[in-house]
Amino acid sequence: MDINGIKYLGLERVLKRGTGEILADLDDALLIRDTVSGACLLACEDKTTGLALLDSHIRSACDLLMVSDCALGQAAFERFGFSEKLECWQFAYYGERPGIDTGLSVRAAEEQDLPMLMEHYHLISPEELAAVVRRKSILLGYDQGRLVGFIGEHLEGSMGILYVLPEYRRRGFGIALETHLIARTMDEGFVPFGQVEKDNQNSLRLQEKIGMTCSEDRIVWMWK
Repeated sequence: MDINGIKYLGLERVLKRGTGEILADLDDALLIRDTVSGACLLACEDKTTGLALLDSHIRSACDLLMVSDCALGQAAFERFGFSEKLECWQFAYYGERPGIDTGLSVRAAEEQDLPMLMEHYHLISPEELAAVVRRKSILLGYDQGRLVGFIGEHLEGSMGILYVLPEYRRRGFGIALETHLIARTMDEGFVPFGQVEKDNQNSLRLQEKIGMTCSEDRIVWMWK
């Protein structure tokens, strides 16, 4: 399957970095497993085809699944016993590499930073957060030597894990942090992309300010 397109950037990323195990490749569907995150990712817009692939290749052996089509995602959620799901818009940065003269200095988080990260960020498990840190995938941002927040890359390659300390909010630091991560991602040869939950208006506005392109349809993440 041709996976050119904003909704398929997750599959493109893991294949390009060499961590995507192809489970099925059809004219109208592609199913892969990422060996870093353990996630299965399915690009398919047909419910019958997609469910048949999932029946054949993962059944109950997948705890984290991304599906590129909402209707298929809902059907997979109900069929395979997932407990939680999230419908998201996918955003990508297709512009020129941004300048990083943002006033912030950044560094990659290290193991000693984990207690601070775990104190402030609870949207992923401590185990996943530790794995992200081991991959040097979280950037800490400093303004005049004071920590103002952090941003990172999830294990499958999407941007996220954005947190600005309360006392530094509404001062442009969220944009500055994401700008640094976009630049680093482009320097590594990848298209920067991330997801925003469908009703998270603050995050949607932030992506628009940065100049990210939004998908026309939503993708679905689900987990057990």
